[in-house]
Amino acid sequence: MLCCTLMIGSGVASQTLAAGSSGIALPSGHFSFAARGTEANCAAGPCITLNIIEAGNMVRDAAGNACGSHTAVVTTIPATNTPPIVVPSVITVLSLLSYDPSTGTGDSTLSEYSGGTCNGSAFNSAGATQIVSGRLHFSVSNGENGNGGDRIDSIITELAVQGAAVPNFSIIFTERQQKSAGK
Repeated sequence: MLCCTLMIGSGVASQTLAAGSSGIALPSGHFSFAARGTEANCAAGPCITLNIIEAGNMVRDAAGNACGSHTAVVTTIPATNTPPIVVPSVITVLSLLSYDPSTGTGDSTLSEYSGGTCNGSAFNSAGATQIVSGRLHFSVSNGENGNGGDRIDSIITELAVQGAAVPNFSIIFTERQQKSAGK
């Protein structure tokens, strides 16, 4: 239960493909993301609070699927005299459950793995062990000058680590679309 964050795996294409001129399209492409928050870890006796920060990247497709990797740093609250735990590579997969282009909001499932690989927005599960499962709610920005969502803000609404529900958590993350110079 070292870290908990996100990406997207398979989706509800009809809800995402045609936002139309009056809606906010679900963005696709390369994204950087940063996550932060806390969660209770009660697996080894009395509960302790973990402070989590993560940074990584993901690829999203037009149907709302995403896959990527991140590095996490985990510390305890209150602080102790032990160094933080650094988790160098976690694969995150998000699967779209719903999206409303009129509001730019939706919900996805969350899965995190030790092992496996991403091929664009698709997840290759060979050699992967699932560590985290959950759900998240997200909001897509209308983008610069209304030209599409270049930012996605999410909150985790359900969380389990190795099949056990996390009793207390508060985790948010922000994705920002990566663009080439001049675009």
